[in-house]
Amino acid sequence: MAGLKKLMFLATVAGAAVAGVSYILKYKEYQRELEGDFGEFDAELGETASDRKYTELRSTTDEFVTAAKDTANSAKGMASAAKEMIKDVASIITDNVSAAGDVAKDNAKPLFDKAKSSVDPVVDKAKKAAGPIIEKAKEKFDKKSKKEADENSDIEVEFYEMDSDEDKKDLAQKIEDILESNTDKK
Repeated sequence: MAGLKKLMFLATVAGAAVAGVSYILKYKEYQRELEGDFGEFDAELGETASDRKYTELRSTTDEFVTAAKDTANSAKGMASAAKEMIKDVASIITDNVSAAGDVAKDNAKPLFDKAKSSVDPVVDKAKKAAGPIIEKAKEKFDKKSKKEADENSDIEVEFYEMDSDEDKKDLAQKIEDILESNTDKK
């Protein structure tokens, strides 16, 4: 951003310098044309320079200083306009980036909802499949608890460790399969 500011400043200074030189050259050319036109006018009247007295039009240093000040003021105005233009461009870019973020958010929401709706049936199926297994386990536990109460003996319970990473991978695979079958149907 600092490089852009430097570039804009240098461009403004260079533009002001070019404008000043151009103004001076045009002013001198205008003076020459005026003197030529005046000479032609004089010739048409038939008078000579010795017959008539007139004041010559010449540029003074003060006029050049005034022209330079006017050029500097114009350069300041151009720099101010360029600054405002850059602010406007930055505002437009900010608005566009914000709008792009909103569009991305809006486009991602249906995909998220679709993925969620695809997972829900899998979870329901898993619950249905696990229901009978859980019921059998409860029944066995209840039977053993009754035996224990009857026999006052120690019950031997076997525990096994579940691998949650494998369960997650299986669930992810099922989701992908469902999504693929949905896209194949379309």
